[in-house]
Amino acid sequence: MSNNENAFTLLELIIALSIGAALILVVSLSLKMGFSHMERGNIRLDENQRQKSAVLFFNQQVSSMNNMLIGEEEEVVFQGGPDKILFVTPVSLEKRYGLGLMAVLYYLERDDQGIMLVYKEKRFIPEENIDKFRDESDSMFDNSESVIFFEGCDEVAFEFLNVPESGNEDVTEGIIDDDWTDSWQENSLPKAVKLTVSKNGQNREIIAPVMAMY
Repeated sequence: MSNNENAFTLLELIIALSIGAALILVVSLSLKMGFSHMERGNIRLDENQRQKSAVLFFNQQVSSMNNMLIGEEEEVVFQGGPDKILFVTPVSLEKRYGLGLMAVLYYLERDDQGIMLVYKEKRFIPEENIDKFRDESDSMFDNSESVIFFEGCDEVAFEFLNVPESGNEDVTEGIIDDDWTDSWQENSLPKAVKLTVSKNGQNREIIAPVMAMY
């Protein structure tokens, strides 16, 4: 009788340990999944915050782009296409103001994850850099550090607004699709720049007016 009671108690102990181990495993998996969701949520939050900052910065730079005055002549430092834009602005990513004029380049790159919008900048001294800009503009940025603004996109494209001068301060009011062009060959600055970003089935248009500072 004593042996039977001991055997029954040992069986109960084994069952209890098995149940306890199963509960611990379930709790561990639940915690791991919870931390994984939190981590993914933080990544999405960081990405959204980075994209908001990138949009704000892009607007600031485009709105403050400059024409150059070389001696008494005005020089337009601007190149625009569907996959690239280059211009001069006093707004720097390294330091918003205080570095003088900056030549900035936005361009597209592609990888296995999709399309990236990449940014580079370089200090611009008109008398020293204008000839190089005319001849080999992209080579100015060979030694510049690149910064990824958007990545994993389905589509990224630039367009440029070409409308006559008007007294309306809001140059984007009342415009139509035909007013936009995907390349800019004029010897002048566009009235606005539109950046279209498509990602995860969502399209976003950023329209930045050009104030043409001197």
